[in-house]
Amino acid sequence: MKYSGNMPQSDRRLRQGGLALVSALLMLVIITLLGVSLFLGVTLQQKAAGNSLQKTRALEVAQSVVNAAENWLNTESQKQAPLACSSNVTSFRLCAVAPSSPADPSTWINAGATQVALPKLKVSATGGTDTYATNPVVWITFLGRATMGPGSLYEIDAQATGGNSNTVAVIQTVYYVGGNMRNSTPAQNLGQ
Repeated sequence: MKYSGNMPQSDRRLRQGGLALVSALLMLVIITLLGVSLFLGVTLQQKAAGNSLQKTRALEVAQSVVNAAENWLNTESQKQAPLACSSNVTSFRLCAVAPSSPADPSTWINAGATQVALPKLKVSATGGTDTYATNPVVWITFLGRATMGPGSLYEIDAQATGGNSNTVAVIQTVYYVGGNMRNSTPAQNLGQ
């Protein structure tokens, strides 16, 4: 018998069916991989959004602490003498020396920071809705007499956490409390 090169019709169908199955499986794998990568991308975006929210919350509390310190300086700064701050306290005070490393919050522990209890601020080390990991802290340092007028300069370093202790915001600002100079404000924030 001589081979004609033509395949019987049933063999052709079997070969086509096998090719269609392989193609369908390949498409299924590709679609599955795309679905998994999209799911992982959405999960990563949710984590990033959550981290951004916690950082914003920490920054807002740190700014509130700076505002409270500025209000205290406006009324009490002339009545206080700078102290050698070496332990944490719960009431505002002036320190003679700034924190050793303001950008590193771990150096503030038991070093002279003032723990601030803000009204309506819920603190819980275990987390939860609308809670913060720790009380915010502030360090107010007397920098000396200002050269721009009869007032004094103060450095305010504030630190706050978000919902967990890994989210920390630190703000450092210089604040001027001055005398009654003409054309000047008695107190002003000189920047962060």
